[in-house]
Formats: sequence, C-alpha cells, structure tokens
Amino acid sequence: MIDPRFYTLLDGGMSIAELCARLDIAAPVGSFSETVVRQPASLALSKPGDIAFLENKRHASALDTAKASACFVSEALADQVAAKNIVPVICRSPKYQIACATDLLVMSSDMPADISSTADIHPSVHIGPGVTIADGVKIGPNSVIMNAVIGKNTTIGACTVIGGSGFGVAVSATGTVLPVPHVGRVIIGDNVRIGSNVCIDRGQLGDTQIADVCQIDNLVQIAHNCVLERGCVLAGRVGLSGSCHIGENVMMGGSAGLADHIK
Repeated sequence: MIDPRFYTLLDGGMSIAELCARLDIAAPVGSFSETVVRQPASLALSKPGDIAFLENKRHASALDTAKASACFVSEALADQVAAKNIVPVICRSPKYQIACATDLLVMSSDMPADISSTADIHPSVHIGPGVTIADGVKIGPNSVIMNAVIGKNTTIGACTVIGGSGFGVAVSATGTVLPVPHVGRVIIGDNVRIGSNVCIDRGQLGDTQIADVCQIDNLVQIAHNCVLERGCVLAGRVGLSGSCHIGENVMMGGSAGLADHIK
C-alpha cells in the first residue's frame, strides 16, 4: 500500500484502457478494460484497486495471496493470472510496464516529517518529507533519512543512507532501459543499532523491514524489500540483494553476500 506520508496518488486512478493507451500497449478485450486501478503493488500483497506484475514463473506463487484488480503479465502466464480473477494485461515486458505505470499513478508528497522532541539528530542530517522518528533515536553526522519510519531508541551512525531508492532497471521489448521507481518504505523497529556508511534501500513496491534489536555493522548494504526479523546481526560489508528474508537471530559474518529472493 502506498503510504500517504511519502506519496500521493493520481486522483481517481485510471482505467486499464486509459493506462494501456498511455503505455502504448493493447488493452484487454471487453468490459475488463474499464476496470479502474489506483496504485501499483507487489503481487503477493496486492488488494482490489491495485495493479501488479508477473514476469517470471519463478514468482508465480505470489498469486496465492494476490487480490489485485489487474496484472501486467507475459502471455505464457496470463491464464494463471486470469484464474485468480485478476485482469491480465498481456505485454512483452511486464516489469517495464509496471515501472512506467508507477510514474503515471504515484507522485512524491511534501508532508512534514514527524520527529520526536527526544531524538538526538546531528544538524547535518538530511531528513526527507514524511519521515517518522520515535523517542530516543540518535543519528550521526551527514546521514540521509527518507521514506522511513524509525522506532524508539534506535542508533544510526554517520554517513548512512536510510530509504534511498533501490537499484533496479527494467528493459522494454525494444531495449529501452528504465530505472525502476521505488515507492515503498523502510520500517525500522525499536532498539536497532545501525553503523556508519550503511545503505538500506526503500522497497520498490512494499517495504524494507528491520525488526527490533537488530545490529548492523558499518559498510552494510541492504537492498529493496529485504526483511530482517528480530535480533539479526550483520557484520561489516555484508550485502543483501533484493527481497531476501532473514529469520530471527541470524548472524552473518563480514563480507557475506546473498543473491536475491533468498530466505
């Protein structure tokens, strides 16, 4: 779900027919094309009114919980989408189309940040619109905080970036490369320690989540949509690719790395 603290949605949404026309792809035949979609969403967490995407059969299990109104999908997987009563919008590059649709449906918000009076934040820290910072948080010099909700008594070192856009590109059927918009958040729990020169990217569609009492050393990279459950410990130079899910109390030694979607 798009968080209104950080983003605003196109008023009234857009019909699938209009969206497809803007994207220069064929709309579904019949009355389905008049279905209105209001926001992009990850397929597994999608709700009515959302539009999602499915590009690879490796991720087809996301349909088990999907409730989107529509889904950009390759022709090979369209029947599986339709079987879930989701309108399949057939195209050659579903990830590229959801990226383009996100630019049409979602805009940045200018809501003020909500910062506790007990937070200790160095004057050089940049805090973006809508950021929520709870009691007792400490943030060191030259850090950047955006698109984030930070829990109580969390400590963040110097020169760390929380909530920056994740790394992702989508390629059209004709070879055009588009940076994928990231319209999710970073949610950090209570009593978390995050070192210096750490990057924790916000979710693409959905959230990056760091649970309570996690300990993250300097020079760690956590990519979009990763989840760290309670009590994880990550030593220096650990790198997590997108959509990794790390269970409770996992310890990762220095320079360990994970490919995407590992649990």
